[in-house]
Amino acid sequence: MKRFFPGYRLRPGTPNDGEALLRVHQRAILTLGRRVYSDAQLESWASGNTSERYGAAMIEDEEIFEVAVNRKAGIVAFCSRKDHEVRGLYVDPDWARLGIGRLLLQRAETAIRAMGHHRVSIGASLVGLPFYESQGYRVLRHRHWKTGGGLFIPAAEMEKQLHHSEQHSARRSATG
Repeated sequence: MKRFFPGYRLRPGTPNDGEALLRVHQRAILTLGRRVYSDAQLESWASGNTSERYGAAMIEDEEIFEVAVNRKAGIVAFCSRKDHEVRGLYVDPDWARLGIGRLLLQRAETAIRAMGHHRVSIGASLVGLPFYESQGYRVLRHRHWKTGGGLFIPAAEMEKQLHHSEQHSARRSATG
């Protein structure tokens, strides 16, 4: 487990992390989402999640989670992926803008590249759109996503091509 500034370490997520993942997920939605979505949209987006959902995603759906953990605060961010898709990337608002999300995304891209995929797909909220664009993702299409509470919110399907030179450097760094 590597340690990073400011006082967190990265480790694989486990089904026992469900409560902490739910807390980070809801805090990120309800706090950071206020810049873009209405209160009704945010409440609908945050509803319907349960702590068991994350364990089920790991076990039944084979989704891979990586979490950032602070000794005192616990889990402060997470990224989940499956195949060539980043399925979730959330940072607790108290830990936002410290580079944790960027690091988790880069690590997910490296793992996806190592699996032999040539692109990464993300379904992004409008809150995350500028971040993903700054990381080299492009919008494929805008759409509306049905939230757990039943409302539809504007979102985007995004993609980033993984170039051969990036694949080569990922293999080289993974071997030594």
